[in-house]
Amino acid sequence: MKALIIAMVLLVSCAPVAAPPSAAPTASAAAVPTARVTPSPTATVGAGLARYVNSDLGYNVDLPAGWRRATCSQGIVTSSPFEASEMFVGVPETEEVIRGGVRMVQVRVTESGGLTPLQWLERGASQPDTRFEVITLNERTGARAFIGATGSTYGYAFVVRGWIYSIERPYFGSEDKELERILATLRVFDGAVGGGPRATPVPRSIESLADSIAEAFSKKDVAAIAGTMAPCVTVGAVPGDPDMRSSAAYVTALAADFAAGTSVRVQSRPIENDPYVGRFVRSTFTKPGEPDQRVDLVLRADGDRWSVSAVLIRASGN
Repeated sequence: MKALIIAMVLLVSCAPVAAPPSAAPTASAAAVPTARVTPSPTATVGAGLARYVNSDLGYNVDLPAGWRRATCSQGIVTSSPFEASEMFVGVPETEEVIRGGVRMVQVRVTESGGLTPLQWLERGASQPDTRFEVITLNERTGARAFIGATGSTYGYAFVVRGWIYSIERPYFGSEDKELERILATLRVFDGAVGGGPRATPVPRSIESLADSIAEAFSKKDVAAIAGTMAPCVTVGAVPGDPDMRSSAAYVTALAADFAAGTSVRVQSRPIENDPYVGRFVRSTFTKPGEPDQRVDLVLRADGDRWSVSAVLIRASGN
């Protein structure tokens, strides 16, 4: 399961920043869902739990106090073939960092391709001691994935409407009863589901964004910096393993750096292009007692609105 979360981080974080600018929204961008949290028509919510309902994808889960849908959730990734993903974490938004080893639960909805729930879980197995069985959970027949030596559950899967609904947690060699309880609350709705309306982003040109970035960093204005960023950004060294962070988590750490004496110079022109990550502007981070560091701020469009989608720390000499 460690491989699962690392692959998920790379998929979520790397794909957006590599997308080339486009004058028209892509199919996946146009299909991002608006999750409508509404009362569920079935089942009672357990004591101390809050029910998260996604009417667009057709499921709900019950979450302990302090848990929420992660800002870095992908939503609908592609509409043909259909694929969607949501993550749930037990930390506030200012602490949301998605990387290998993090405690989380992930719900995936994807076309079944003719696979049964058992076959789908077997295909995704990455542990040497995994077992699978047909089960009935919350009045639906599906499959359970568990560790043979301990019986610890790490995933369930069901087929509804020709879609696989799976809920999984990373498994790092030990039991986690809280996460197992969350897994067991997945309920998939009957009937048709569909995407709700999506708010149209306020247009912002790439040039206006670059100028705003430079001004915000020069003033050390973390609120203004957050305003230039996508809700979730990729952060990491190049080369290296990236992680995903909510913009709130990134600027919270940045504020601490500013307080410790860090300064940042952003070169708003030229706006450069990288064949792997797309458009970006260069910046230089200066920390007391340390060599200057080149950091590229990657820019990506959501429709007509450009935002910072990644903060890439370049190796010395690049």
